[in-house]
Amino acid sequence: MSVASLDLRHGLRILHVSDVHCVTENLSEVLSEESYDLVIASGDFECVDTAEALSSARAPAFAVTGNMDGPAVYRKLKALGLLLDGRVVSHQGFSLGGLGGLDVRTNAARLERELREHGRVEIFVSHHPPKGVLDEIYAGKHIGLEEVRKLVELASPRLHLFGHAHERRGHISLGGTTYVNAGPLEEGYYMIIKFGEVVEVEEKQL
Repeated sequence: MSVASLDLRHGLRILHVSDVHCVTENLSEVLSEESYDLVIASGDFECVDTAEALSSARAPAFAVTGNMDGPAVYRKLKALGLLLDGRVVSHQGFSLGGLGGLDVRTNAARLERELREHGRVEIFVSHHPPKGVLDEIYAGKHIGLEEVRKLVELASPRLHLFGHAHERRGHISLGGTTYVNAGPLEEGYYMIIKFGEVVEVEEKQL
């Protein structure tokens, strides 16, 4: 089912968080205080109890692992039914694909197979940015991944959500895709995205 056929005239309100880094109280606060229809987390929970806190969301939630997440976080997210690493899933008639940051190469290969089977996804979630998009940190260094860029080209999403590059929080629209770097929730940053016939992004801070 295409986005055009969905009843998204009023927009699906997405809470996008990333890079919590064990500051569980920030995640708990935003989950309890914000209004949302869907929660998407882009990894780097770092602590198991932080990952577990995502289960308190008042709406469906999905998450990918980050490069700072160990196997215990992976197992917790999987046990809670929230893990999107290397998967394409359907939610309310649209599709989401996820690339975890814990094992990028294996995840990328698995997700590429999924995408070739299912076709494009409307929302793509990764921990790392794509190479060259909202990925610049200190001294002009770019830390985005070529693997992510190639998957975005394959998936052709309307919305790509990620984190990792703490200094490049923000959003930009390029070639039919809106790219959103939520920024580090450990410092209070997060995003609210209205996903409908158009995509609108609101940058927020606790």
